[in-house]
Amino acid sequence: MILNTRRCDGKLWDLVKKYLIHPRVLEVIELSRLYGVYRSNRPIIDRSLITSLVEIWHPETHTFHFRTGEETITLQNIEVLYGLPVNGDPILSDESMRTIGDWQNICQRLLGFIPLPQDFNRSSLKVTALNAHMLEQLQLPDLATQDIINQMARSYMFWMIAGMMMADTSGNYLKLIYLPMIEDLNVVSSYSWGSVTLACLYCFLCKASQSNQNEIAGFLPLLQVYLITTSIIYKYFFYFIIS
Repeated sequence: MILNTRRCDGKLWDLVKKYLIHPRVLEVIELSRLYGVYRSNRPIIDRSLITSLVEIWHPETHTFHFRTGEETITLQNIEVLYGLPVNGDPILSDESMRTIGDWQNICQRLLGFIPLPQDFNRSSLKVTALNAHMLEQLQLPDLATQDIINQMARSYMFWMIAGMMMADTSGNYLKLIYLPMIEDLNVVSSYSWGSVTLACLYCFLCKASQSNQNEIAGFLPLLQVYLITTSIIYKYFFYFIIS
């Protein structure tokens, strides 16, 4: 069975393609060290390729069993391919019980809008709610305050984190537990985003490798780019040996 690949970043890349990000907003994203994810744009995911990788994934060792031996994605891979920091403070999600009213206040302060109660599913936010807000704020004036610039930058960063790097199988909701981590933009770059992204992907690979699963989530572009780059390296390695 070909696995369903769950992501909710499609509308994000539609926005990026249609409307250029304001230079001041882009500057904040660059300082956060998440720019590599934005720069990668929207890769086309090959479901058959992802499924074939899951079939040779061994949860016991967290490795792919190729005919040439065992391989796996490492922290070095994610740092080189996407520039995500792998050293620094751990990402500790806040699992404290928050009401919808609490999340509305957090969204207002950090993202600049108040979602409707029906836009929430426990501690997750509908993608359509964030998308509608960003469509209203895309044409930022050059004299926009730094608070507005920061709120728009957080909107992009939150969407990339919850909708791509740590995407879950919901398909149309973004987990709000990551939002408080980007409140202080001066310390966002100090977190080990690469470590948590890789750990999340490992988790979904292990779940998808079970026979009763029909979907997979996580940072699937990393999985696909890793295989392509590894194949190219092996190709040139064997070429130089033969020659």
